[in-house]
Amino acid sequence: MSHRPTLLDFIDDELLRAPMTIDQVIDVVQEQWRGRMPAHGRADADPSRVLYHHRGEVVTQALVTLRASAMADLQAATADPAAPARPAADASDLMLSLIDEDDVAVDIGIARCTEAVKLKAEIDLRELQTYTSALANDLNVSRDSNPFRPERFVRALWAGVQTLPLSGALKAAFMQAAAEPLATALRRSYAAARQRLEDQGVTPASYRTIVVSGNTHWGASLSRYQPPDDLQRLRDGMSGPLDALTRTATPAAQSPRAAPDAAAATATTRPRPAAGGPDPQLIELLARLFESIQTDFNLAPDTVAVLQRLQPTALRVALRDPSLLDRYDHALWRFMDQLAHDIELSAPAQRLRLLGLGRNLVDHLSQAEARDSHGFAWALERLLAAQRQALAQAALAAEDDIHKLQRVLLAEAMPTTRTMPLDIGNLDTVPADLMTQPAPPADAAALGASGLPPGTTLRAYLQGEWRTLQSLWQDDHHELTLLREPASDRRWALHQRALVRLLNEGLAHRYKVRSLVRRAAEKVLRAR
Repeated sequence: MSHRPTLLDFIDDELLRAPMTIDQVIDVVQEQWRGRMPAHGRADADPSRVLYHHRGEVVTQALVTLRASAMADLQAATADPAAPARPAADASDLMLSLIDEDDVAVDIGIARCTEAVKLKAEIDLRELQTYTSALANDLNVSRDSNPFRPERFVRALWAGVQTLPLSGALKAAFMQAAAEPLATALRRSYAAARQRLEDQGVTPASYRTIVVSGNTHWGASLSRYQPPDDLQRLRDGMSGPLDALTRTATPAAQSPRAAPDAAAATATTRPRPAAGGPDPQLIELLARLFESIQTDFNLAPDTVAVLQRLQPTALRVALRDPSLLDRYDHALWRFMDQLAHDIELSAPAQRLRLLGLGRNLVDHLSQAEARDSHGFAWALERLLAAQRQALAQAALAAEDDIHKLQRVLLAEAMPTTRTMPLDIGNLDTVPADLMTQPAPPADAAALGASGLPPGTTLRAYLQGEWRTLQSLWQDDHHELTLLREPASDRRWALHQRALVRLLNEGLAHRYKVRSLVRRAAEKVLRAR
């Protein structure tokens, strides 16, 4: 009887084959460098010769990094959900990381290499993920369970490149040259791994196919949905599934003559609620909206549980306040959006507190017999007040780092001629048409005069990983911004130029409070 492989077996098997993949990439880059030597400084030796003599060190370090990340994935996959959360890191472990343009340039190079691999190996990677999900007992493919996904391999290769006695520019040139051969090698590796798991009797997990637009360029930002103008029109168009709810509806009088226009014809056939009874179309619409919110937006189960408690209250308000279906910015929807936003982006230490606050507010609203938006506006303000309090506490805990950054700014300040007198006679005259300045990048302009105000939440690609960051402080001239990573309580300081470059490259974007009901309305509209 054959032994069914486990995730650990898969990791051990792939780690034995990983050195061959890395060797293939090094061979291609070395051959390119022999034919056309990359630009390098006088301090650098022959890059091709250095790569030849130190390739063993590159492979060794890359394999060590790849093994560490794969075992971390294995530990996360086999962790007991009921086990207590990992304790917070000691204060000595929380070091301030200062990110400048050079660091961002490295992140951009790694991100481009990762995207090149994903685009070329997309199909093989998706198929392999169904098998690794089966090994990790994730039958619905709810997360990326492949321990050797492209970003992990690229980061491991970058760690190996750090052992080369070359300048930073040549290391970046290596990663640029390695993108295409690494994509080709990993595509073959993923296909072979999938075939081996299939031959070993592993049944792939099921997954939902996600259809995206043809523009797959990395960093692209596209509109994902076109919601209806308001919910009233969506409710009026509800028909088929309402049969069970309209049995008690008053039948519409049928005119012996044809309706004079389409609107009248629709009015004579549309089911109407019984006198004094609830509108069945309204009930069906709200049921579908909440079902879509709870199943289609990848919200955590505890967040979904809180939102479910809002559904009866939403129905009661809708029956008494027609404006609920007129605007997506009704206080009820805004409260629900803000609650889900805060919970999903909260730090582990704050999550339970926010969930408790949300449940208390929802219970209070349900018991208060809310008839309009005033109660939800009050609840929304309570959420925003809790957010401001948490931000103030985080800023207070970061006072030492803020003082350090202020000293850095003073040390970097250079003397300027802003306050010095000008000798007009010695100034050269420049024609006005030659003094035009290039327009600032769109994302740089988006920062505006306010920079990155405290409380702004970002998703940014730093140090080889996507991180959720919250702004805590910025100086008066917006040269430095202090951010906190809620997941680890680690702090990062970014120069404005570095942040602008991340934004322009599509490797950073601001989180906005998304309208759950707007997106749900679009899904209901498409499903009609």
